[in-house]
Amino acid sequence: HMDSHWEFKTGTEVRTAVNVTRSGVLEAFDIVDGVVIQPGTYDHSEVQLVFFTDQSKPLNFSMNLIAGGRFGGDRVFFEPTIGYRIGETFRSELSFNYNDFDLPVPNGQFTANLARLRLSYSFTPKIQLEALLQYNETDDTIGTNIRFSWLESANSGFYLVYNEVDVRAAGAPPTGREFILKYSHIFDVFNE
Repeated sequence: HMDSHWEFKTGTEVRTAVNVTRSGVLEAFDIVDGVVIQPGTYDHSEVQLVFFTDQSKPLNFSMNLIAGGRFGGDRVFFEPTIGYRIGETFRSELSFNYNDFDLPVPNGQFTANLARLRLSYSFTPKIQLEALLQYNETDDTIGTNIRFSWLESANSGFYLVYNEVDVRAAGAPPTGREFILKYSHIFDVFNE
């Protein structure tokens, strides 16, 4: 990984990088229906451009672009994100994840897109409600994750989580649901 960062007084930042990657595949797998990645070692390089505006501003923008090799072929990854917040209580983020693959296998040219919306509201510094909605175009699925947390300290406290997956796209009844109730507490055996 070789990179350069340019930071401006406005809070805008631009990063460029060249990444050298090695991926080892032990067993063949379908990356998408009908496209099989074979076992082997895949050595590639890629270039990356990251841009983001001042993240402390109420309205901000970021962009990540990667172009290079993947699984013996080529991949272009592009992810623009727009964020908006109101004070310290409400945050939102909308992003689109675009992957364009051109692999040297049958049907190896395809795109995989993912749209994501994150919402977060902090009632107090320790009580928060978060939601993640995600649409996977390749599988035509919608996923929902809603989490309520009431923390005692960092990563310890009460969590109530709801997950839902709809594999038949918008408007159909969900095919998978789960509620998770979790309580965690950190014990310091040396100070108690």
